[in-house]
Amino acid sequence: MAAAELIQVTYREIAESFGIGIEGARIKAKRRAAKGEWRLIPGNHPQDIVRVEMPAEELRAGPIKPQRSPPNNPADRDPTLPPQHETQRKDTNDLEALVAVISQLTLQSQAMTDRLIEAERTRAEAQRDTAIAQTELRAIEERLATLQEQHLTELMDLRERMAAETDQAGRTVEDAKVRERELQARLDEAEGSLAAMHARSWWRRLVG
Repeated sequence: MAAAELIQVTYREIAESFGIGIEGARIKAKRRAAKGEWRLIPGNHPQDIVRVEMPAEELRAGPIKPQRSPPNNPADRDPTLPPQHETQRKDTNDLEALVAVISQLTLQSQAMTDRLIEAERTRAEAQRDTAIAQTELRAIEERLATLQEQHLTELMDLRERMAAETDQAGRTVEDAKVRERELQARLDEAEGSLAAMHARSWWRRLVG
C-alpha cells in the first residue's frame, strides 16, 4: 500500500476546504493531532504561523457530503425532508467557535492570574527589602548619634583642658615677669652699691 501523500497547510486553508471558521479549523486540527492523525508544526517564534501536516486526500475531499440516492421513479419515491447538513454544520461551527472563545478566555484569565501572582510576589519582595533597608538605616542613625555624642564629649573635655593649660601658662608667665623684675631690682641695687664703692677714695674703702 502506497503511503498517503502528506501536505502542510494553514488553519485558513483547512477552514476554506472544510467550510468552517478559522477557530473551528484550529480546534479540528488540535483534535485530529491529539488522535495522531494530523501533526501540528509550530513556528520558531510565537508570532509565526502554525502549520498542520495532514493527508492531501483529506484536504481535497473537504467535508463529508451525503451520498445521493440513485434516481427513482418520482411516483415510487416517498417525500423526504430537506437535508439538514448545512444547519448542522453551522451549529457545529458555532459550538466550535464558542469552545475556542472559552479556551481563549481561559488562557487569558490564567495569564492575568500569573501576572497578578508575579506582581504580588514582586510587591512582597519590595516590602521586605524596604523593611530591611529601614532597619539598617535606623541602626546607622543610632551609631551616628552615638559617635556624635562621643565626639562632642571629647571636644568639650579638650576645650576644658586647653583652657586650664592656658590659665596655667598665663600664671607661669606672670610669675616669671615678677621674678624678672625682682632680679632686675637686685641687680640695679648691686650696680649702685658698686658704683658708690668706686667713687670712694682708696683709704675710705680700706676703712670701710
